[in-house]
Order: sequence, then C-alpha cells, then structure tokens
Amino acid sequence: MIQKLRLYQPHEVQSAFHASPKRYRIASLGRQSGKSTMAINELAAQAWRNPETRYWMIEPIYSQARDMYRRLCKLLPNGSYKGNDSELRIELINKSTIEFKSGETLDNLRGASLHGVVIDEVRDQHPELWPLVIRPMLTTTNGWAAFISTPSGYDQFYDLWEKAGEEWERFKSPSTCNPLFTQEEYEAAKKEMSEAEFDQEINANFRDLQKGRAYYGFSEENISDVHLFAGGNYCNPYLPVELYADFNVRHMGWSLSQFREGTGHYFFDEIYGYENTSAAIKEFIHRFKQLGISANPGVILVGDASGKAQKTSAAGQTDYTIIHEELRRAGITFEDRTPESNPHVKDRVQTMNTRFKAGDGTVSIWVHPRCKYLIRDFQRVTWKEATSGAILDQVRDRSLTHLSDGAGYGVMIRHPVNAEGHVGTLRMVRR
Repeated sequence: MIQKLRLYQPHEVQSAFHASPKRYRIASLGRQSGKSTMAINELAAQAWRNPETRYWMIEPIYSQARDMYRRLCKLLPNGSYKGNDSELRIELINKSTIEFKSGETLDNLRGASLHGVVIDEVRDQHPELWPLVIRPMLTTTNGWAAFISTPSGYDQFYDLWEKAGEEWERFKSPSTCNPLFTQEEYEAAKKEMSEAEFDQEINANFRDLQKGRAYYGFSEENISDVHLFAGGNYCNPYLPVELYADFNVRHMGWSLSQFREGTGHYFFDEIYGYENTSAAIKEFIHRFKQLGISANPGVILVGDASGKAQKTSAAGQTDYTIIHEELRRAGITFEDRTPESNPHVKDRVQTMNTRFKAGDGTVSIWVHPRCKYLIRDFQRVTWKEATSGAILDQVRDRSLTHLSDGAGYGVMIRHPVNAEGHVGTLRMVRR
C-alpha cells in the first residue's frame, strides 16, 4: 500500500519558510506563532521525500527534545515508523531518520553526518553549537540548516541574523502571524508584559533586555507621595502590610507595601541597613503598631527563599523563625507566602518592568519618595557584564540589589509567570 504524507495547513509565514530554496533559513518569530509546528512539518516532509537521509532537531534541554519526539510519535500513523524512546529517534519506512537532541552537552553531539537540522530556540542554545559542532556535520552531505527562535537581545541568534549572507533567507514575523493567536491574546499580552518585553516576545524584534540597566521600566511616573488606594493616608488600615524581605549582613533590605487587586502595589516605607534579622523585625514591629492595621492577617511576609535555611543567630534559628517568633510575641497576625525556591532572576526583573509600565501603558507599581534606597536600586541596578546568564551586578556597589530583590519576590507572588504552551498540530494520515 502506498503511503502519503499529509501535512498541516500552514499560515503565510510558515508557507514561505517551507518554500524557500536557500540552504540556510533563519526565522525570528514571536511566541505562540507556530514555530515548533513549522519545524516538525519541515523535518517530516524532508525525511519523507528523501529516503535513507538523516535529520536532527536540537532543543535547548533534554525534556524539550523528549516532548517534541513524543509529539511527533503521537501524530504518525501506525506502520509508518519505528520509534526509539531511549534515543528519541524515529525511523520512517523509507529508512530516513529524525532524531531529537539536547544542546546541553556539546560533546554528545559530535561526529554524525546530517542531511538537515533544525536548531530550535537558538537564544537558549550554547553559542558554539552551530559554528563548532553542527556546521561541520553538514559538509559531506551539503546539508541544510534552519534556525528558529524568539529574540533575546543581542546574542548568538542576533549575530546569526545579522551575518546571514547569500546562502541564507531570513523570516521575521510577530505572534499575530498565527491565526490562532487572537486579538484577545494580543491585548492580554500587552497588559502582562513591559513595552520592551512585548516588543521582543510578541513582535519578535531584537531588544536589549539583559544588559545595562535592569529595571528600565522604572521612571518618575512610578514615584508618588500619594497612596492611591489609601485616601491620601500613610497606608490603608483595612489592607495588610506586605513585608518583602532580603537578608544580608549590614545591607538588610526590607520594603513595606500594600497591594490591591486591579490597582497594584504601593511601597510606602522601607527598612534598610540593620545588622541582622532580629534588629530589623523589631523595627518593623515598632512601625507596624503605629499604623492601626485592622486587617487579618495584618502582615503578609514574602522574602528570599534561601533565608529559610540561613542560620543567623547563635541558637541556630533561621531568618524566618526569628521573624515568626517576634510577630507572634507582638500579637501580630501574619501569613508567610515565601515560596520554596526563588524565581528565576530574569523572570523576576521582567515582571517588575511589566508592572512599572506595561505594553498598553498601564502603571501598577508606585513608590513613596521616602523609600530612597528602593528607588536608588530601581534606578541603578544593572546586569553583570560578560556573563552568559541573567545575573544582576552585586560587585560594583554592594549596597545595591537587596531592596529590589525583596520587592521582586513579593511582586512575583502576586504575578507568577505562566508556562508557555504549544500551538498548532501536525496531522499524518494514510490515503
């Protein structure tokens, strides 16, 4: 029986990508634009048309490679392939193979000859993956390569984009190229992302979000001596005080905030420079008792998750057991919402930038001028240079990052990062 491969119905950008005659193709596409669907279809079509050929799809980490392998296996008709779950390899009935690899360990990828390769999410791959590992594997077969990613600043993906020559074709399109990405999704993304992040993640433009000033969204617009949901008072007595804490000797940095759903955060005070947690919590309790808070709980505590393990007293207490005991002794009701682990630095900083000013112009963080050290952090914290990850610079000025770190932990509790899902399907049917 003759088997035929029936692929998906591509949108305009996907169609142009598949139709390109160029040896190298590079696609800068917004999130949820159908990148993975496009990649699977390209590999399946090439392997189906060309018997006894070999293709790879390289994901940044193993779990992503495994997910893509399983996704294709579920869609292939029975009898058209043999799957190897341990090696993430699919062998079609024409002896062509499609293998799903992880770019985590470059030495595990050397040696094979390939007829074609898709490097997915190039922005999260090792910079040496293409030039030193994969490029030589295409020489004897005159094989092709496709690079697919959403931008992430001026990194290796940007370098490939800029250096694309005559053998290359470039494709660039926002998330809206996908008909499944609705106007409602577009407007929601505008509210949930900062202007720069929206331009990068949705519009697929190259923006520098991990170099220079970290909290680029913060401006004079975020400084206000009026508590917007306290009737002009120092704080709202009917809302709990949210205590956001970072723990460092001599640079203890705590911020006092209030949060109202639909409005945002107002930071009205700070505690900075105390030698240890015991001194800082006693100062907090002194200030709290003057606020007349009637909410229950009166305090919501969020802080550095590593403080759960830190021993900061001779009795072996952690920062949090010290805080809990002092609050109970003072008769103050509280709720500790500190997570088990800290959020990723990049996610935390970008969430703050989104709340400073979203893509649709909405501001949802305000800081009173008395919080001078917190404001200083937002104005001066920078990314550490010459690193491959998102790391804030704590060397140039060791007094920086502590208050903004604590504030970020608290804001992340209210606005957690949602996992990105898949869009689109691949249908393989027998005729």
